[in-house]
Amino acid sequence: MGSFKDLAKLKGLAEAGLVVRNAKTQDADRRDAELAQRRAVEEAAAAKVLAGAPLYPWARGGTLAEVRRMLDAHASALTVAGHGEIEATVDFEALISPAQIVDGDLTIESLLLPAEGTALYVVGNLTVAQRIVQRFRGGTLVVFGSLRTQHIVTTGQILVIGDLDVAGTLYGSCTNYATTVLGAARIGTLISAKEHLFSLMGATTVGELVDIGGQAPNFDIYARQTPRSARGIDPAVGDALDAAAIAAALAAGGEVLAPR
Repeated sequence: MGSFKDLAKLKGLAEAGLVVRNAKTQDADRRDAELAQRRAVEEAAAAKVLAGAPLYPWARGGTLAEVRRMLDAHASALTVAGHGEIEATVDFEALISPAQIVDGDLTIESLLLPAEGTALYVVGNLTVAQRIVQRFRGGTLVVFGSLRTQHIVTTGQILVIGDLDVAGTLYGSCTNYATTVLGAARIGTLISAKEHLFSLMGATTVGELVDIGGQAPNFDIYARQTPRSARGIDPAVGDALDAAAIAAALAAGGEVLAPR
């Protein structure tokens, strides 16, 4: 009897439409089938989440396959994050989740990422005139272009592939998720509570650096150019770890830091 390769080449089998597969090929096909089945279940679950989630009028529902393709297109840039002096952790599991997608640039007055909401993916630039508030358990915000706004209050994950420009205050209060910017970052006041991780990978300019608790990751690096401020959150605003109080104060146009 000939080898397996010879058997696979038999003219009669080929003409009959039969395909002889070795064990390696069968294993690969089985894994592909299992992955396809798992992805189909995941897509159905994501569609169900989108159907019951608050919807943004200027976005559309996206599939997990679309999300994966967008992330794959920037895989080389994302891989660089975390390999230099700046500590960075990109939670890909959280990134690949039910998402609403903006296919180009978006300019709006304000943005609220509600609790238990979906992720928001902006393919172009995002400009928010007033403030961005990402509530506890709010969906991830991913901007493939640049992000410009007056204030940001985040208790979740934000990823900006381009530049970040926050004229006022950027306040982060989340231990599990990070704010990651691959481009340049220009920030008026940067505040880390609960040791929130700000991974600013490009050239960074900060007007005032506030480290509540004194243990924020990467702040030793940022402090080389902007020394830590002696100021903390104004007691009149509320608890320094209360993101909702910080957001309310910024919405009212007030200062969140104690007087100089």
